[in-house]
Amino acid sequence: MKPYAQVRIIVATVVTLASVLSLAFSTPNALSQSQQDKTYFITLKDFTQEEVKGIGFTLSKDLHVHIEAIGGGGKHMWKEILGSRYRSNDMYAGGWIINADTREVVWEMSMENTSGPEDQRSADENIMLKKGSYEVYFAVHGYASSSGMNFYSINIDRRAQKPHERKFIDKFMEWFSDDYKDMYTECMEKAKDVWGIHLSVSKAEENFVSTFNAPKKPVHLIVSLTGVGDGAYVRKSLTVHRDVTVQMYALGEGRGKHEVFDYGWITDSGTRERVWEMTYSNTSYAGGSSKNILYNGDVRLTKGTYELNFVTDDSHSREDWNAKPPYDPFNYGITLIAKNGSDRSAITVSDFSEEKKHSIVQLTRARDNDFLQAGFSLKEETQLHIYALGEGHVGGDELADYGWIINAKTRERVWEMRMRNTVHAGGASKNRLADEFITLPKGDYLVYYQTDDSHAYNEWNDDKPYDAESYGITIYGVGEHFSPKNVVPYSDTDAQNVLVQLIRVRDDKHVRQRFMLDKTSKVRIYAIGEGVGNSMADYGWIENVKTGEVVWEMTYRTTTHAGGAKKNRLYDRYIVLEKGEYEVHYQTDDSHAFNEWNDDPPYDRTHWGITIYKE
Repeated sequence: MKPYAQVRIIVATVVTLASVLSLAFSTPNALSQSQQDKTYFITLKDFTQEEVKGIGFTLSKDLHVHIEAIGGGGKHMWKEILGSRYRSNDMYAGGWIINADTREVVWEMSMENTSGPEDQRSADENIMLKKGSYEVYFAVHGYASSSGMNFYSINIDRRAQKPHERKFIDKFMEWFSDDYKDMYTECMEKAKDVWGIHLSVSKAEENFVSTFNAPKKPVHLIVSLTGVGDGAYVRKSLTVHRDVTVQMYALGEGRGKHEVFDYGWITDSGTRERVWEMTYSNTSYAGGSSKNILYNGDVRLTKGTYELNFVTDDSHSREDWNAKPPYDPFNYGITLIAKNGSDRSAITVSDFSEEKKHSIVQLTRARDNDFLQAGFSLKEETQLHIYALGEGHVGGDELADYGWIINAKTRERVWEMRMRNTVHAGGASKNRLADEFITLPKGDYLVYYQTDDSHAYNEWNDDKPYDAESYGITIYGVGEHFSPKNVVPYSDTDAQNVLVQLIRVRDDKHVRQRFMLDKTSKVRIYAIGEGVGNSMADYGWIENVKTGEVVWEMTYRTTTHAGGAKKNRLYDRYIVLEKGEYEVHYQTDDSHAFNEWNDDPPYDRTHWGITIYKE
């Protein structure tokens, strides 16, 4: 998710070298008498190359720890309006301490416990910490300036090769502010020589302190997928040998009820059901930016195999934080922890590898206004894995981009993508994923996928899904008994027992075709047209060639809704025709026909027209 920035003219604060030096940390050669009585056991300085630094320390008894820190931050009116969750945003350069076992914050630099100008806020205090392990962090994610109602901030991206989008934003900012480069330079100067944190204890107690690399590893760690960068999709396979309850600890990014951008989930490999998922509603505030979210709770896993997943979008991760990082930045991602050693041995973790999948249909990378189609025939009952990505708004049941499968003979839908059988696919809340197993009997099938005029592959109008390359529908054959020999391609032209087919009829057409019956026969009429106000605009009829009599006609009363716009009408019934010659007619008006729609097309758009099958 991208940060918001307000463009305004920036008045640079001139900081003299003398003032910088006076506020910088004292060196060992210039220690006061009180400083000589201390032992500095942690120093985090120079953030020109690293955005966040952290280190752990262990106290073997309760101790007073002295904190000396200089950072940057400023109060602004939005904190008062939006509440305490936004308070940490005030510090764009600052430090904090967390308990290494509980991962909870025990001290944090804020505007309330620091003093001085915005770009050199200093903290100097003693805190009592109980015996235990802790981790101290200091981060410089950006630079900011505020005045009255105005608040302006920039992200400091240290990557040598910045993403294209980040380069564009930087260039855009330069166009509107001559001081943009100056702000970046000032930030780097302070990040190198001014900002940072020192922790010390009295010399008499220095032997009660030791340090370790952060983050501290949990005793019964099962697996940790952390330290992930932008655009990541990491997975592990889990084999659970008996029912077990595990602790799930996951840090990600989310905003609002239905929008999460960096998050994790667990899928049952045997059913494709998501047995656990990180959502905005089941997470809490993770510290730092308001969009940092945390899940910390228990998850019950029954015996079976699972996939552990974590995805990130194209911004705000350990690779580059575009807002203040969470309290536990090095654990950004997902971690599974067992309750005890016995439970740890109940789960085996392995590298994820795609099961051998036999692709039957692949209609992917769907663009705006696409209508894609493919067919297949099954020689026996077969289990299929459907993996489809589309677009649909939370709260409704209709999708804008979606797929479906029909029985080619009956034209009946045997599977369709609806909101109710989808889950969030990452990025914008409207990105949806259907990931499920179905079983289809022997027969012929047609697969369709359609998109509307916005938000599709490489034409996104909001954050894209995590598996954008698969946008569309893919069908695999699965199961230990699946054989590729039992699946062959199928074309709509392969349909059996077709007497007449007048389909894909365009505007202002009157098409006709004759057929002969050598005996009285039962026929099936499958016709799709347009009806408004109890009358038909696009419709079909059948005439007896010898008598000129209309023996059947498509009327509004005898049709049902064909999907899409209300005016799309479907006739699908059997009638009996006597021996003789007949002529089938289909006529359209000047609007709303195949590929010339003025409203939503019907579900079976390719059969706009009429088809007659012999029983």
